[in-house]
Amino acid sequence: MMTIMHNDHRIEVQGFGRERVFYDGKEMSSKLSFLGSTHIFGVTEDGEQIQYEVRLGTRWHGCAWWCEVKRQGMLIFTNR
Repeated sequence: MMTIMHNDHRIEVQGFGRERVFYDGKEMSSKLSFLGSTHIFGVTEDGEQIQYEVRLGTRWHGCAWWCEVKRQGMLIFTNR
């Protein structure tokens, strides 16, 4: 599991097979995928509607995965 902190909020991502995305401990998205997928969800932060996009994919050798997180279309994390 990978944990990303942004503006005092915690995004946790599980990859490979059953992909799961959590926001402050609440599951926001879950998909079955072996090559990667995109998870999109909305939350309210300080009274404002915010959209997150979490992209997951496998590395070229297939033994590890990468993650990108966008908030309102702006990249806030990547390990790609």
